[in-house]
Amino acid sequence: MTNNTKEVAILKYVPKRAFVVAAAAALAAMLATASVLSGCGGNGSEETSETKVITETQIVTRVVDGVFTDEEGNIIRDKNGEPMTAPPGTPDTDAKEKSESAAEKSESKKDSESKASESEKSEKQESQESQKKDSDNRSSDSSTAEKKDTEKKSGNAGSGTLKLGGKTFNVGDTVTCTYSLTCPDNFINYQATLNYDSSVLQATGAKMQGDASSGSVVNYKLDGKVKFNGIFLGGYDYSDGGKFMTVTYEIVGTGSTSPEINWEVVTDDDNKAMVVNGDIRSNFKISESYE
Repeated sequence: MTNNTKEVAILKYVPKRAFVVAAAAALAAMLATASVLSGCGGNGSEETSETKVITETQIVTRVVDGVFTDEEGNIIRDKNGEPMTAPPGTPDTDAKEKSESAAEKSESKKDSESKASESEKSEKQESQESQKKDSDNRSSDSSTAEKKDTEKKSGNAGSGTLKLGGKTFNVGDTVTCTYSLTCPDNFINYQATLNYDSSVLQATGAKMQGDASSGSVVNYKLDGKVKFNGIFLGGYDYSDGGKFMTVTYEIVGTGSTSPEINWEVVTDDDNKAMVVNGDIRSNFKISESYE
């Protein structure tokens, strides 16, 4: 019996998929059959010293169109040079990987969309809560302001009245105070501040009257004060008396009060001071009446 030596090249590959085990088994069986058929009528179970026994298993990493390939895409061939085909039903590796990749992408997309949706819901909820909080704060501020305004107008007495200039007025009334002046000597300037209790009165207007309106300035938009002054070199003549200033108040509190004028400057036409340190040094007389 003549023995033909058959050499089998054993290719090593790194396993990557579960189906390679079946492929390896099929390949090993094929190689074993080829070794047996290489004998010449002898007992196929015998083995010569020149026969190489397969001690390693060829591992195939990919299947493309039903054919085994290596990682670089090269077709794996048997000893006859024929492409080695995968067992029937074996899916293509690329198709499986693409399917898995598509599934992973789909899952990733769903996860991203879910996170985006949750983020959008969270932002929307935060925005709604912020708007509600701002609205509540505005409402609270408005209520507080209204409450303070009401408290300011109502005062702290139960009668709801204010005694002013010897007369009694109700909270909410508008009262005009007229200041009249009598002075035998002409004067060329004046400056003073009217002080009042802003917890029970609120000045809503002020105007200089008669001769005092010439070259005058008056400011009533101050807290608890009305400032006024004037200068007229021709001289203010109140020798026969007359209206000097009117101030309009709103009654916002109860109790009793009496606004006072603090004179700062009054000069006669001889340029002599008629007021020194707040004290009037002449027949400069002023009176008031409330209506």
